[in-house]
Amino acid sequence: MEADRIKSSGKTASPKLPLDVEGPDYWKIHIKDLKDKGELDEEINHPFNLDWVLTHDFLTDYFIRLTLQPAFVPRRGEVVLWTATLDGRLEYNEQTQSVQMRAEDGTWLGMPDWRAGVVTQIAEEESSYLDIVQETTKKNPISYSGFRVETLPDPVEDDKSYSMQYKYLPLKCIKPFGAFERFLYPTPREKLHPSIENALTTMSSYSLLHKVRFKGKWPNARVYCKGIFIGPELLAVMDTVRLKPFGMKASDLEDKQGQVRGDMGPTVTDVMVIEAIWLQLDECNADPSNEQLARKTVPYIAGKVYTLDPRRLEREMPFATDPLQKLTSWEIDNTFRQVGMRVYGKWYRVAGGKTCVVTPGMILGRCYEPEATYLHYGSFNLDYDLHGVLSGRRFSTQADGRIPEGVEFFWGDSRVETLGLATMNGVDVGPAAEQRDDPVRWQAILRILHGSTSDVDVRLADLPSSKSVGRPPSKKTFSEVSKMSKLVSTGLGATTENEEEGNNSATDEGTTSDMDLSESELMVVIPIREQSEGPEYVD
Repeated sequence: MEADRIKSSGKTASPKLPLDVEGPDYWKIHIKDLKDKGELDEEINHPFNLDWVLTHDFLTDYFIRLTLQPAFVPRRGEVVLWTATLDGRLEYNEQTQSVQMRAEDGTWLGMPDWRAGVVTQIAEEESSYLDIVQETTKKNPISYSGFRVETLPDPVEDDKSYSMQYKYLPLKCIKPFGAFERFLYPTPREKLHPSIENALTTMSSYSLLHKVRFKGKWPNARVYCKGIFIGPELLAVMDTVRLKPFGMKASDLEDKQGQVRGDMGPTVTDVMVIEAIWLQLDECNADPSNEQLARKTVPYIAGKVYTLDPRRLEREMPFATDPLQKLTSWEIDNTFRQVGMRVYGKWYRVAGGKTCVVTPGMILGRCYEPEATYLHYGSFNLDYDLHGVLSGRRFSTQADGRIPEGVEFFWGDSRVETLGLATMNGVDVGPAAEQRDDPVRWQAILRILHGSTSDVDVRLADLPSSKSVGRPPSKKTFSEVSKMSKLVSTGLGATTENEEEGNNSATDEGTTSDMDLSESELMVVIPIREQSEGPEYVD
């Protein structure tokens, strides 16, 4: 890019080039190039963006290796249920109609003390199915073989002290947050740990991760990504995800008293194997003086859809109504990355194998390996968290003040902003991070790394950051640093779940694991600036 050539030479960038406080405004530059050329398809390369420089190579490797990790293993940045201690095993107590701990002699030990937290380090050692229900023997101590989980603070308040309450845990002490109803029932709301509601507040949220390609034909464009956080989970290309029934809301699963109905039967039968994740930019704005990137921005997830229901066409079908095609055993094994998917039953190809497109509101979460699903929930049904996810999103839209009226999701610049974090692993992250205090110095360092010999850059790069006399400056509060966020300052919104609206034309001490994402990645800014609506399914 022209901006990069000028920067590397040590010269002052032309005022005509889009800039922000951290250097080149690459997204505006992409859009300007698109307008000038009419059509554009290029790999994203932002050499003077500190976040990109620190994370690109690592994330490229991370997402390659992520495909080798079982779907049931928690990923860094995910929100989970966790308990510090879990005696015996978790079993369903018919008498109390709740999931409780049970000793080997059959004695019921009551419910664990559950709270919600964010996974900040994952296990160095491989996890097995047995780890779900019991603590197995590991080669390394828990700080290496376990998961570090930090209690989730309130995403919209200044007090982030809950992040200091963490523990290294075996997998059996961790459960997927989407199924919170199964593990928390019938605990009354006032007796739940406050972190539970903190997590529920973030259920209607998402943020993109690892942007790799910019492609478009003026005036529309796509930013392709490798992953997306939706609510509590990170989803990646090649993941198999469960889709909710078309148009279903939490109220559809409740009786007149608001209780979950027990006569619904298996309701989740469809899954998608993700092939692509992108942010759609419609009617792009190339004006460098205007912060808005596009009139409409909507994230999409695309892939092949499969169903367990041989009579699926008798229900409302938002995709093409081609006859279902039964998969052979060989096809099942080669279609899904998870092992043993035949255990769920017979699978059928939907829409004649055509690629289908959905928005985040249609996705419940990852589809685990059958053995993992059974060990977690005692069943092979895929609807174990259907009401939990939908009711959680309903709560989130009412409780999260960051969601504008009429919009059903909060779009975060990053996972850090979505969860309202100020620290991870004891390190300041997001707008509170130290490098955010001196962007001029970091820009000078980047220019020197790219060959600049300017005396000005050499002087700026050597600015003292901790040699001042007196006490160190106090930490900024969350409300103060949040004002620096492009997302918050521009009032960004998100797509809704309403399929009747929108345009359907969108085509303790430890070490960090090799599989972890860096803190700097979780604070990367994605400049989305408009409230947008979109359909659940796109044919």
